[in-house]
Amino acid sequence: MLLQVLIVTFVFCLGLTVASILVGRQLLSTYSSPFLRQYFYYLAAFYGFAFYGLWGQVLARGVFASLETDGAAIEVVAGFVPVLGVPFLFVSWVMLLNMGCSMFGKTFRPAWGSVHVFGLAVLAVGAWLGISRLREVAESGVGGLGLIESTALIAAELFYFCIFLALVLRFRDAVEGDKRRVLLTFAGLMFGAFAARSLLAGLVLVHVRLGAVALLAFYASNLGPLMYLRAKAEGVFPPLKAEQATKQGVEHVLDRYGVTKRERQIVEKICLGKTNKQIADELFISLQTVKDHTHRIYSKIGINSRLQLVQLMNAAK
Repeated sequence: MLLQVLIVTFVFCLGLTVASILVGRQLLSTYSSPFLRQYFYYLAAFYGFAFYGLWGQVLARGVFASLETDGAAIEVVAGFVPVLGVPFLFVSWVMLLNMGCSMFGKTFRPAWGSVHVFGLAVLAVGAWLGISRLREVAESGVGGLGLIESTALIAAELFYFCIFLALVLRFRDAVEGDKRRVLLTFAGLMFGAFAARSLLAGLVLVHVRLGAVALLAFYASNLGPLMYLRAKAEGVFPPLKAEQATKQGVEHVLDRYGVTKRERQIVEKICLGKTNKQIADELFISLQTVKDHTHRIYSKIGINSRLQLVQLMNAAK
């Protein structure tokens, strides 16, 4: 029964990961923003840790248990696996701080890169020193080791999230109106997602049976801020535009693929960096009509995103 539960949980976790990465990639390929690029890297690193650090432990326990390995040895190996996933988590923390600046048009100081490298080195040394203690801790049971690991990771992530929120509050006046409200709400949702998964993370490391529900919640924690950002992105970030496109090159491409007159008008607006709503207002058509035309344009040309259309027009001669 446990095996079936874990398989179903893994499939759902994989689905949540793929969905999150695809939505993040869609935002990145539609809008021009360093923040969205860093957010995409944050998601990739976060899920890298989730699979390597958390599911790696589950797999290690299952494999060694099937080999009838000594219980203490299993605890040592399974306890060390999450430590190996820390570099992914560390990258996500670095991206988090960069996000706190770039979402308001600020740049994270390069000098802080050295601080992060030093921090990673300290984590590595600490992990190495901790290996010698794992066997002793394992004797007290998986709960003791699991709680130590989860507490340490949560404390480190809390430290980075506090800096993230401090950066957000410091730079919030750099933007105004709805954009500031959206970005502050997103930051709040990010911290809320961290708080929610922190409350459940201990279950993943304490007991595999309790971990099934906790794992799902851990993977789903990013959906709230991600889907909120997707819903509000058009009013916050400038769309990509074809700055290097020439009229002759664009016409050549559109002639080749049989694009209609109305579709050409929409392509022209996209190349100028107009949002779908702006295109609808300027052409006096509905937003859904713009989306339908855009979908047909992509289908005719054989692409699937605004980024690919912009790249094609920039390269057209």
